[in-house]
Amino acid sequence: MMPIPDFLKSRATGRSLIIVAAVTSVLGLTSHLILAPIYRGITGFTPFDFQSSLSNFMIAVELGAFAEGAATNAYVTFATVDMAYVLATAYLFTLLWSWLFVKSPTRLFAFLVRGGILLLPSYIVVLDLVAKIGFFRLLRGLSGPSYAMTVEFCAVVHRLKFAVMDIRNGLTAAVVLAVAVGFVLTQRSAP
Repeated sequence: MMPIPDFLKSRATGRSLIIVAAVTSVLGLTSHLILAPIYRGITGFTPFDFQSSLSNFMIAVELGAFAEGAATNAYVTFATVDMAYVLATAYLFTLLWSWLFVKSPTRLFAFLVRGGILLLPSYIVVLDLVAKIGFFRLLRGLSGPSYAMTVEFCAVVHRLKFAVMDIRNGLTAAVVLAVAVGFVLTQRSAP
């Protein structure tokens, strides 16, 4: 048997995947369809968190477009729900991978689990939290060298978060494809 932690093994069921996917969907829809438009109405811009190609220049332009502290309350509300969404998404991917690894155990999957692949979604959570703290500091108002360093830091962490998300999504597609191919091959070889 693969070394998947007992906690994840016990929760890696189809029912739990559906429940976590439903909660994740509700949080995502709330964040994207309700709170992001409120923030956009106040600032005229999409929240930083949704801008995948965010650069230092874009951050500076957006911050310069509205009064200091004007978007802080809207961002705090948005960021709180969005952080819950990011946490739920991380749990969903970890649970999905665990479920796939249990349903279709292979040496490759065992190797990935031993290598810590189930921790990958939590890296996105950490990067997202760090970026949100930086964006919050910028919205509250900074000046001088701390402003420039925080803008640079937020842009780098934000891009890194999206890069890790791309790795997570690609890995998920590869695992689903491997499980599907394994299932088809098993069905063909069965008498």
